[in-house]
Amino acid sequence: MKNKLNLFLLISFLIALVLTIWLNYQVTNRVGDLSFNKEIDKSTFKVCDEKRILQYYSTKSNYQGGKKAIKKELWKTTEQLNFGNSGFITFRFIINCNGKIGRFRIKTIDSELKENSFDSLKIKTLQASIIKLQKWNAGTWKDKTLDSYFVLNFKIEQGKITDIF
Repeated sequence: MKNKLNLFLLISFLIALVLTIWLNYQVTNRVGDLSFNKEIDKSTFKVCDEKRILQYYSTKSNYQGGKKAIKKELWKTTEQLNFGNSGFITFRFIINCNGKIGRFRIKTIDSELKENSFDSLKIKTLQASIIKLQKWNAGTWKDKTLDSYFVLNFKIEQGKITDIF
């Protein structure tokens, strides 16, 4: 009976140890983190806690008025752009705890979800339009204001932006 109890305790300890190591790894190494890159990021944009940048859906970070307000404000500057082909442009960035945005990363795909490229000047125009948006609300969790990631997607059909989500 003692051997079975010792074996049970040993197995329980090993499972707890493996779970602790795995959880620590998950918390400290997340896929898609936007680390500072001096080649493309502005040094003037600062996050409040480099080790704790959460996803927008965890912190409810958003734009004042929601996606509808983003569409309305961006539509003025983006409706004239012509990208020449169809696909999606995804902007991923950080809203810091002060409601400022930075560390943009861009991914482009075609309608079949394969890597695609659009005119870089037009992508920079889109990014500049996003940067001009000034009503970002930083995320909160347990009454604490935090840095968080945010994603904006542009759907392009026949060269024109048809949706922003």
